[in-house]
Amino acid sequence: MDKQELLAAVRQLSSNKQITHEELAQAFAAGQLIAAQPSGDARIPLKLSDILYYIGGAIVFLGVVFLVGQNWENFGSALRIFIALGSMIAAFTVAAVLHRYENYKKAAQAFFLLTGLLAPLGIEVALKEIGLDLSADSVQLLAALLMTSVLLGSFFYFKQTVLLLFGIIYSTAVFHYALSLIIGMNLSYQSRETATKYEFLAIGSAYLILGYYLLSGAQKALSGMLYSFGSLAFLGSTMALGGFSPNQNVFWELIYPLLVFGFIFASVSLKSRAMLVFGTIFLIGYIFKLTGEYFSSGLGWPLALVLAGLAIIGIGFYAVKLNKRYFTQHV
Repeated sequence: MDKQELLAAVRQLSSNKQITHEELAQAFAAGQLIAAQPSGDARIPLKLSDILYYIGGAIVFLGVVFLVGQNWENFGSALRIFIALGSMIAAFTVAAVLHRYENYKKAAQAFFLLTGLLAPLGIEVALKEIGLDLSADSVQLLAALLMTSVLLGSFFYFKQTVLLLFGIIYSTAVFHYALSLIIGMNLSYQSRETATKYEFLAIGSAYLILGYYLLSGAQKALSGMLYSFGSLAFLGSTMALGGFSPNQNVFWELIYPLLVFGFIFASVSLKSRAMLVFGTIFLIGYIFKLTGEYFSSGLGWPLALVLAGLAIIGIGFYAVKLNKRYFTQHV
C-alpha cells in the first residue's frame, strides 16, 4: 500500500467513525519513537584496535602468570605479593586513569579486563603468603568475596560491562563455596552429587533471570552469554535430576518435557537464539534418554529408534522454521 492508498483508507475509516484523531496521533507518535530508537539489529563493529587491546591484556596476564610461576621459589613472600597483587592494582589504576578520557576508554576496558583476570592470582597469592590454607572452602569463600567486592564495586562506579562479567563469575564462586560450607563434608557421595545438581539448577535460574533483567539496559551485551550458560546449567541439571534407569526420579522425568518446551516457546518471546538452540539440543537428548531406558531391548528398540529419528527430524524442522521466522534479524 502506497502513501495515497493509505491516506484514502484513513479518510474512509474517519468518515465511518472507525478511527479517531487521538488514535491517529498516538500511532504517529509511536512511529516517531521507534524511528528515533537505534535498530535492534544495529551492531557496533569491533575494531581492530579493540581486538588488539584485549589480546594485549590477555598476553600481559599470561606474562605475569609465567613470571610468578617460573620464579616462585626464588621470590620471598613480600615480592610474591608485590608482583601478583601489585599487578592487579597497577592494572586497575591505569584503567581508572584512562577511563577519565573519552579517547582512551577503549584502552581502559582492556586494563579492566586485565584487572579481572589478575584478581584471582593477586588475592589468592596474598592469602597464601599470609598463612591461609587455600584448600579450605572458607578461604576460597573469602577470596571470592574479595574479588566480587572489588569487581562489582568497580562496575557500579565505572559502569563497564567487562567488570560486571567478572563480578558475575566471582559471585558464582561465592555461591558455590558458601553452599559447600553450609552443606559440609558429612553428606554421602550421592547426597553431595544431588546437591551439586540443585546448585547448577539455581545458578542456571539466576543467570536466566539476570540475562532478562539486563536485556533492556546498557549491559545487554551480556544477555546472550547469560542465556547460553543459564540454559546449559538449567536444562543439564534438570535432566540429571531425572536420573537414569533404574534410578529415575519420576517427578523430574515427567516435568522435564514441559521445561524444555517452555524454553523453546520462551525463546520466541525473548528473541533468544541461545534458548532455542539449547532447548532443541536437550529435547533431542531427552528423546534418546527415553528410548535408551524403556526400549533398549527386544523388537521395541529398532522401532523406538525410527520414531525417535522422525521426532528429531520434526524438531529440527520446527527449530529451523522458528529461527528463520523470529531470529534471522536478531542476535
